[in-house]
Amino acid sequence: MHTMSSFPRKRESSVVRKSHWIPAFAGTTYFLVVVCVSALTGCSLPKTNFSRYPGFAEYYAAHPPGNTLPSAEEQALLARYRPRFFLPPNHAGMIDFYRDYIAQGQLFDRDGRLISAEVTPEILNANKEDPLVVFVNDEKAQVPRATVFGRIDHDELRVNDTTHRLTFLTYHAVFRHSGIAAGFTGWRAGLVDVFADLTDWHQLDHYTAATVVLDRSSRPIALMLQQHNYHHTYVFHREFPFPADERVVVDVAIRSNELYPHSKKIVRHRSTRFNSPEEMRYLMGFGNKPRIAAEDVTEGRDEVDYQIAFLPPNDAFYTFKGFLGERRRLPGRDGPPGADFNTLPETKAHASQLLMGFWREGNREDFERLNDTYGKSGKQTDFVRAQASAFIRAIDYNP
Repeated sequence: MHTMSSFPRKRESSVVRKSHWIPAFAGTTYFLVVVCVSALTGCSLPKTNFSRYPGFAEYYAAHPPGNTLPSAEEQALLARYRPRFFLPPNHAGMIDFYRDYIAQGQLFDRDGRLISAEVTPEILNANKEDPLVVFVNDEKAQVPRATVFGRIDHDELRVNDTTHRLTFLTYHAVFRHSGIAAGFTGWRAGLVDVFADLTDWHQLDHYTAATVVLDRSSRPIALMLQQHNYHHTYVFHREFPFPADERVVVDVAIRSNELYPHSKKIVRHRSTRFNSPEEMRYLMGFGNKPRIAAEDVTEGRDEVDYQIAFLPPNDAFYTFKGFLGERRRLPGRDGPPGADFNTLPETKAHASQLLMGFWREGNREDFERLNDTYGKSGKQTDFVRAQASAFIRAIDYNP
């Protein structure tokens, strides 16, 4: 396992750029033209951050994040089901967000003035509401042991006048950089590498989350994995085996850090930017490859030794509205906001995330429901409602 400093690094001047809600991969000449023009002209892009996306303010006003840690009982539950993470060979490894990342950098205000050169959790939290504050990591030595943050949430799924109360155990792995998907290779990758580091596309990757879902009787029923800007839901005993030790096993993708089911073999996974109808048809195996798409590559070799820790839901790790990484010239290379800004506001509720990600590759019924709902209306919530009954049928498993 290497530290991030062993990879090449291209430092850039701080200019105004788009938010992180741009793919961590690319696969078309169109994208390369954008990259080249942006790099050659040095043009400024509008000040923006995904935390300011329309709908977030209303969602968090109605669902304010709590300020308390999980209870002792909840912490024991999170520890019981904590996942096992496997890295590919020569991966830089997972880190500790506060000790590895925040303690090794500087915080700047919206005008570029230094707020602090020794950033603490207290300083970061005191500045979490400003969407134009920027943290820049200095990439120093890595502490010996990574930290995964566990949190617990509850939500309800209502199907045919029956309410299903669900518990969501979410585990955030943290990486110093996010890179471009390893399936993006050849002359296109070579051209992008002239202007940007394929391993260090943007600073900080903490949207790499695995969520174990329990039903009202505390039975594990599903696993949600965040992959790029969307989720994929796997039902236990069907799409995903549930291990005897109760710790699901997931792989970290080469360069991009996205999470996928574990395999010791090299596996190539279809991946897209978002989950538009066109992109979802492709992921399901029924549509043409979108203009911008790539493949994530996994090879689960080295298990991560990590400690689990807990933060209140309103901690800056989750709710920071500014940029948790330096701002860079090319589109999509700015650091992300807090980890809770992980999906569009319309599907921010945990049950909605679960159902939006519930589709099975090669399943024609899922494909037809997609076409009849989201594919026609353009509303993700229509697909969410359509998948609810199918999900309840899928988890009705009696081994």
